[in-house]
Amino acid sequence: MTALTRRHDSKAPEETWRIYFGDIQAGTIAKNKGSIGSPAWQWFCGFYPGSHPGEQSVGTAASFAEARSAFESAWRAFVSRRSPGDFDEWRRHQAFTT
Repeated sequence: MTALTRRHDSKAPEETWRIYFGDIQAGTIAKNKGSIGSPAWQWFCGFYPGSHPGEQSVGTAASFAEARSAFESAWRAFVSRRSPGDFDEWRRHQAFTT
């Protein structure tokens, strides 16, 4: 199975990591710029098109390590419901919009 990789987004205003599954952006983990007392990190897992609205997951965590662990758990659940056609749909959309 293809491994998840991450790339730092130097253009984002806060520390942001884009998570990839091969050539597909599977989500993000980013420093939360919320108010004092809010969790330090937020994560988003999923991609569209190639999934239905509401199938993506989001969450917050106190540390990057916790956000990464939560993302990986959410990804395992998300990817288990994907077919090869879902990935192809995302790729076709990317090719069309570029």
